[in-house]
Amino acid sequence: MKIIICIILINIIFFYNNSFSQEDSTIVSFQPQHLFAFSSGLSLHSVRDEMMSPIMYRGTQIPIVLSYQYRGLQNRHTFLLYYDNGELNSSITDRTREWHYIKNLNLNFEYSFATQITALEDFNTTFFLGVRFSSMLNMRNHYFIQGISHASAEQMTGLGVYFLTETSFQNASNNFLSVEINIPFISYALLNNRYNANVSEKFNDLNFEQSILLQIFKRGDIVTFNKLFEIQADVSYNIFVSNNICFGLRYRFQYYSFEQYESLLHSKVLNNQFLIGMMVKL
Repeated sequence: MKIIICIILINIIFFYNNSFSQEDSTIVSFQPQHLFAFSSGLSLHSVRDEMMSPIMYRGTQIPIVLSYQYRGLQNRHTFLLYYDNGELNSSITDRTREWHYIKNLNLNFEYSFATQITALEDFNTTFFLGVRFSSMLNMRNHYFIQGISHASAEQMTGLGVYFLTETSFQNASNNFLSVEINIPFISYALLNNRYNANVSEKFNDLNFEQSILLQIFKRGDIVTFNKLFEIQADVSYNIFVSNNICFGLRYRFQYYSFEQYESLLHSKVLNNQFLIGMMVKL
């Protein structure tokens, strides 16, 4: 009887150890990652600059995006540099469309930090909360008739509330889906209080013998939701094809409305980005 009991115990232990080792082999142990990425694709822009014109301008541009991401055990750090430059066409008749267009330049630098707040282990999903520092320039040169154009722009630098979720797929190596939402809550904005292309309460007395850029920077204003509402939302899926090479698909929605003069004039910019990129893990 003792021999039978010993045989049963040995079988149970062997079966348990074997099952445990098989279960471990399917689990991807997470290690801190350094990810460098280059992305490009298509940006769909819509712009209405009420100071310059009530007309809506739309167009597509090819962006260039460089990013670095550190995925730690508890924290996430991301640096991103975005650039695109192209032409947006007006929505008025074909006869005059030759002159009514915009040369549109976008530059955006971002640094995001987030720390883990909770996790849903059953869904392999982790939630992070943090802040995003961003500096954005949208510069537009409006062409109205042949040989005549006027410039307009927004430049905002500020902090936003940043929310991130990551969902890993256990059976697909290190692949993960991420969702990001950022809403700036305080910014330092330049080029304020303009009521036409050539006149502004801020810049009527500029000294052209001194640095123009420095004077413009000093005359910025701290703004919150009273003058600027902006939201960014990103959905990305990253697919590892080897231990160190990953391909990423990303969609970004970005919208902002900036008060140019009191509550009368606003610039409203909508940008939908569809990006594909290659990522290298170090």
